[in-house]
Amino acid sequence: MLTAAGQTRWLDVGCGAEFSPGFDYLDILPVGTLSDELQGRYHRADIANLTERDVEQLGIYDLVRMQHTFEHFGFEDGLRVLQNCAAILNPGGVILISVPDLVTHVQALLNGYEGLPWFKEWAHNRIPDDAPPSAYFSVFTHSLAYEPHLWCYDYDGLAYQLERTKQFTAITKLERTDLLAEVPFTHNRPDEDLCVYARRIQAPTG
Repeated sequence: MLTAAGQTRWLDVGCGAEFSPGFDYLDILPVGTLSDELQGRYHRADIANLTERDVEQLGIYDLVRMQHTFEHFGFEDGLRVLQNCAAILNPGGVILISVPDLVTHVQALLNGYEGLPWFKEWAHNRIPDDAPPSAYFSVFTHSLAYEPHLWCYDYDGLAYQLERTKQFTAITKLERTDLLAEVPFTHNRPDEDLCVYARRIQAPTG
């Protein structure tokens, strides 16, 4: 698995109220009563606007994961999010990002959204059953009114953002069939996920 080789401190950014085992957690949401263990692992902070104090309190991680979080930041904020993730990653540490794949949804639009039946069912939170395919695509691009998508990514767009930071290398698309892939650790919405990982660059030597 992707995390097997000596990765010990993991941070789940944008976890909401989902607390996957083995992680520390970071989100802006207030949470209700937490167990003593979760209270010690949950950090309330904005990954796009981490302060020096936030970075000091968080410490350094071997893995930072964002599952269906990155698309909720606009283009400019997305760059800052990645820079802040780099600031809390060990050299050689892994960033793992899953977003809804723009290519998958463009193909679904052209096919009348017949290939993503679960998405059509979910989209009825916003649109009627008889809405045209363009309405489903608009739900993808905008999501729910209270948690809007602010940017759409295919692999090239996500790799571009990672490259712009000058902090990551070995940027790789993780296919569902890859031996490193594990549902839901890497792909938590397998039919629509684009999953990319990269490594924090090593510190210069000499």
